[in-house]
Amino acid sequence: MVIAPNTSIDQFLTEIMPKAATEMLQNSNAPKELGGTEITMVVEVNGKSYGFKVKDGKNIETCGDIAKPMLRLKISEADLKKMIETNNLDMLLGMQKDLTRARYNALSSLKGSFIAKLKNDDGSEFTIEAILNGATSPQSIFRMTTKDSAALMKKETNPVNLFMSGAMKIEGDMSFAMATQPLFT
Repeated sequence: MVIAPNTSIDQFLTEIMPKAATEMLQNSNAPKELGGTEITMVVEVNGKSYGFKVKDGKNIETCGDIAKPMLRLKISEADLKKMIETNNLDMLLGMQKDLTRARYNALSSLKGSFIAKLKNDDGSEFTIEAILNGATSPQSIFRMTTKDSAALMKKETNPVNLFMSGAMKIEGDMSFAMATQPLFT
């Protein structure tokens, strides 16, 4: 999906991202696998919250902040603007791809946070903090290129291959970092 580089953050998070997520869900097994579930996610940009609820693996509701969402992504306005301008949105758009019962179970049970530091070709870096089920510890930091992040979200590689090849560096709580693997496989 190509997003116009001049797309506003509001437009991306209130129109484009929900529409893309709905299309991904409709073209997957999520409605069959996730009946009776609700996944909650908040994208927080400089303190402004954009909430999303996915019910039964098919119905997406947008709202403001959600108390204790399963996943809270924090990103600066400058980083999100640059991500939109350079079309490096796989880390945000890929979260809805291939939602399965196993991924739901992993997301439901994980508590902690990780920071993804994604390096661009020009040397700049995007930082996304993910807080799972309201817990900020344990914490891990994942460092990789935006190309490797995109490949991970598109299922062209997996976290183990990235780590073993040295393309992904992990700092902090290694046990927690390993426990997040089902979110990306």
